[in-house]
Amino acid sequence: MNTPAAIFLVILGAVSALYDVLLIVSSPGTALDNLTSFTHIWLVLGLVLIFLGIYRIRKKESFLKKLGPWQKRILALVTGAGLLVCIVSLAFILNPETADIDSPADYVILLGGGIDKNGVLPDSVMLRVEKTAEYMSRHKNCICVVSGGTLKWLPYPEAPELKRQLVLHGIDENRIFAEERALDTIQNFQLSVELLCNELNLSAEEVVSGKWIIVTSDYHLRRAQRLAARMGFTDIKGIACRTPPFRKLHNLVREIGAYIKLNARILFTGKPEPIA
Repeated sequence: MNTPAAIFLVILGAVSALYDVLLIVSSPGTALDNLTSFTHIWLVLGLVLIFLGIYRIRKKESFLKKLGPWQKRILALVTGAGLLVCIVSLAFILNPETADIDSPADYVILLGGGIDKNGVLPDSVMLRVEKTAEYMSRHKNCICVVSGGTLKWLPYPEAPELKRQLVLHGIDENRIFAEERALDTIQNFQLSVELLCNELNLSAEEVVSGKWIIVTSDYHLRRAQRLAARMGFTDIKGIACRTPPFRKLHNLVREIGAYIKLNARILFTGKPEPIA
């Protein structure tokens, strides 16, 4: 058995596990939040790779040789189908419909993307704030909704901090409405429409038929647009914010899973339904 290949698997596994640790350290949550974080997919992958590498070294053969012919065929079929679905989903994710910063709109929705245990927004979310502030500085009559509630195991809702940061970037607080209950992208849209209906005395139909701009990270924009169209928004465009390179791989892997989950939900349940 090729010993260098086995050593490479062990090293790759260690790097994957280290990536998990660095992701947690870069955006710390509470103990329970850290324990249940999706980032541990990298720890699991790392442990699997280390196991396979050590198995090769000790047994002088690949672990796959223990599998029978039918088991190998099933594994190959499942792996191939899974990769195909992931590749197709990634192709959609990487090609959202983007708008120019000069495109006019009635409403801007700034989607939250996380907050740490100290109430600090990560770099990826601050990039969304900066892009939103730039847009609103150019379009003096548009209204902004910042949307983000208190995620499980974390002590702070995200929306108030998003609003505070926009104000620090020079945006009049009277132009910003904070929606503090949403826990996912579907609720971002649903509860933001509800908030505007209450604050501006409009019907849901009037709100969703207005001109909208979504501001979110590049990897998240395609799914947000798919949801918005599904929920009845008739004129909604997106501004994509770049993702810090260190988190790019993790965010794309997570988004592939979320995009597949969304399409499965639409296919099997028909939800989410139009707001108006």
